[in-house]
Amino acid sequence: MKNGFIFAHKSTARGRLDLEYLDESSGRKAALRAAKKLDEEVGKKLKGFTDYASKESLGQVHVGGFLHHAIRRNPDGTSTAPSKLSNEERKRRITEVWRHHLNRFGSQAKQPVVAHRLVFSMSMEQHDALVNAGISPDQVVIYSVKKVMERFAEKFHRGDSIGYAYGLHHDTDNLHVHVALCPRSAKGRYVGCSMSRHPGKHKNQMVFMREWFERENRLRAEFLSNPQKMEQSLTKRIDQEKFTIAPRLSTAQRIAFQDSAHEAANHLQQSYEAILRLEAAIAEKKKQQAILRAATSAQRLFGVKKSPLLRAGEKLGATAQTRTLRQMQQLLTKLKRTYLLEHQHYTQHHHTYAHHKPQQTLRRTPSQHL
Repeated sequence: MKNGFIFAHKSTARGRLDLEYLDESSGRKAALRAAKKLDEEVGKKLKGFTDYASKESLGQVHVGGFLHHAIRRNPDGTSTAPSKLSNEERKRRITEVWRHHLNRFGSQAKQPVVAHRLVFSMSMEQHDALVNAGISPDQVVIYSVKKVMERFAEKFHRGDSIGYAYGLHHDTDNLHVHVALCPRSAKGRYVGCSMSRHPGKHKNQMVFMREWFERENRLRAEFLSNPQKMEQSLTKRIDQEKFTIAPRLSTAQRIAFQDSAHEAANHLQQSYEAILRLEAAIAEKKKQQAILRAATSAQRLFGVKKSPLLRAGEKLGATAQTRTLRQMQQLLTKLKRTYLLEHQHYTQHHHTYAHHKPQQTLRRTPSQHL
């Protein structure tokens, strides 16, 4: 599959750190779109992507490398995973830690580099192929960006760590990721992103990044061309339910299915409802685990002592809870994959969804991450 991933461009930010451009829903991005009179056009594109995209990925700024660990620390000494922080709090903490880190390793330049800006895009061809296969393009591109940044750190900063922040954007023809790379490693060494044509003088990091993304593209093409390998790969992932998507049923379609006497329509409706129920159960299970972890952290903070027997029992209980959650996630993936095939089969044999009024038909909706 040609040009599955496209390296768009690289730029350098100096003087002032501004992470708002990473957030596609920020006021700054909205103002830029308004200035270019792109509101209506972008709105349509965003709507198309949000039909399948995970709500967790829309407008969110994420963090990686040593910055991921640095922003976990709370003022009271406890620790909170970045994914549990609000988007605004996450951006605030990233900015604060980023500035503090650069101040520790000051630069003599009048306008020092505060961030390297990278943009990686996914072709529409690969995007559509993933959606048709029931795989979330959002999760695929995030996974690939993380792998490339890991390779970057391993090759150019072995024994050290880099820090970066990124945000997914759905407001153009191509799904793309904006990455802000901190110009100082965890140990304070300068992190370069040279595009030099003279390898003898400078390391051309961008050449390696392009090569790594091309490799990711080849692997993705092989992945999509082999359904059996794709299924095996999905079932091995701990976060497999995030990678699987399924066609959304609108309220009108669900009502139509309930009123339909067609056996296939009824079965499709029941499968969809089962997916929704299981997703809700998984969300509740994760919420309970988060509460237990918070309680355990608080007890450690206040020096609460427990007997070895009680600690062993709590550990066994936590392990059982994790195993149950894992089984629920595996079941959800299986339900989604089965539902996707049933949905495709139904739409191939029925041009419109069944409806209790023959004169009316229901418009098909794009795939959505449930």
